[in-house]
Amino acid sequence: MIGGVEPSQGQPPGREVEPGYAMKQADASFEWYRAHAIRSRRSYKLSETVLLAVAASVPTSAVVVPHEPVVPAVLGGLVVILSGLRSIFHWQENFLRFSGAREAIEAERRSYYTGASPYEDDQTRDQVLAAAVTRIEQDEMRGWIRIASERPKP
Repeated sequence: MIGGVEPSQGQPPGREVEPGYAMKQADASFEWYRAHAIRSRRSYKLSETVLLAVAASVPTSAVVVPHEPVVPAVLGGLVVILSGLRSIFHWQENFLRFSGAREAIEAERRSYYTGASPYEDDQTRDQVLAAAVTRIEQDEMRGWIRIASERPKP
């Protein structure tokens, strides 16, 4: 099932129903990006929620335990650690990049299954699909390299 639609639905007559190597690779790539986008989105939301809660607890702890400076100091240290983890793991950026790659692969799979351009030629459609998925993966990898190579500004 692709995007809620059976692969055989909407295929022009004579189109191959059983996926070949190129479609299996496209499906595997789609599933990888889908799973990692979900994981990155969850990690991003969880880290942001925890960061907000811990940051809000710093001034609250100073009022609740005014004669214990260790509590707000430790909480403040946790805020710094959580903020640093965001810049190391890039959860939000990963979620956006992985989602974009997943949707680009899904568009190629739909075009392939419907025989839309550039997949109308049975002789070349597998090569075209493999090249398109490879291009999408390489573009996403270049985005990752760009993000990973950026150094935080002091």
